Amino acid sequence: MPLNKEIILAIDGGGTKTDLAAGEGNGRIDFLVSGPSTNLKSRPENTVKADLYRMLDSLFLESDYSKEAITAISVAAAGGDRLEDQVRWREWFLDYGIKPRDITVMNDCLAPLTAATKRKEGLVLIAGTGSIAYYFKKDGRAIRAGGWGYLLGDEGSGYDIGNRALRRVLESHDGRRKGGEALCASVLTHFGLEGPMELITYVYEANYPREAIAGLGRKVIELAEAGNDDALAIMAEAIQELERLLSAIYAADAKSRNGSLVISGGLFQSIFFRQAFESSIRKAGHQQAVILSHYPPVIGTYMCALLEKMDHISDEIEENIAKSWQAAKTIKIDGGLVDE
Repeated sequence: MPLNKEIILAIDGGGTKTDLAAGEGNGRIDFLVSGPSTNLKSRPENTVKADLYRMLDSLFLESDYSKEAITAISVAAAGGDRLEDQVRWREWFLDYGIKPRDITVMNDCLAPLTAATKRKEGLVLIAGTGSIAYYFKKDGRAIRAGGWGYLLGDEGSGYDIGNRALRRVLESHDGRRKGGEALCASVLTHFGLEGPMELITYVYEANYPREAIAGLGRKVIELAEAGNDDALAIMAEAIQELERLLSAIYAADAKSRNGSLVISGGLFQSIFFRQAFESSIRKAGHQQAVILSHYPPVIGTYMCALLEKMDHISDEIEENIAKSWQAAKTIKIDGGLVDE
């Protein structure tokens, strides 16, 4: 590697997985690394740190990078706007031996917003493992609604949908709810179980119960698309909760209605869910254009790093990003092992 080659590391830490992009300041992405969730509110700190280091180990093993070549690190993480989490992320990199000029740790909502708009301002709604709405103002201030985590909130998220489905199954089993046989059968098949009583052990003894329940959310969306009444009702309830997040932002600042609404997260990857959501907010009177970025959030994090040292993402730089990110060498960390 040429001695004057400066490398940017961008990390998007989601509730289900973590993505890392490594590239140059001209928009060329060289490597993409994928690993487990780095959400400090759902996984132990030591485990998160160890998984991060495994991702970094794999990057340096497969590349010709030196630690000294890393000039900037940008992290978009759940809770990245909390000082205590920012301090931890910075210490992890320094302890690992990476000492860049700049380490920026921000809320993970900025990643999909910037990926879609090439700017760090606007309104974004995330519905993935968790849920949150965020409005970033031009002056740097922000307004948020939701994002309280699976124990205190995450309404309208994949976890919320999965949890609502499980509750319906158990209520039907108890006789507290009529019907639901088709939903029950699908849920049990999804988990590979024979009866509702097995759910207690499966869920409570899972390594990551939040992830297991959130994964069920995608199955519920598939059932809804197939016309299952219970699944349709659950999906409608989730969409109403997402609308409430947006309404809270609108009430706090009317200017948030201007411009586009960026949506992100696993639930919006479903065309059926996305169309149902857009139809619902239109009926509620929300007329903003809805944008789903064709770049993954980690590319938005990389763009955020670039915007720390330039006014805007030029057409030339975006063209480099567009040409390189899908062609970049990919590495996946699974259970501490490196798979290519």
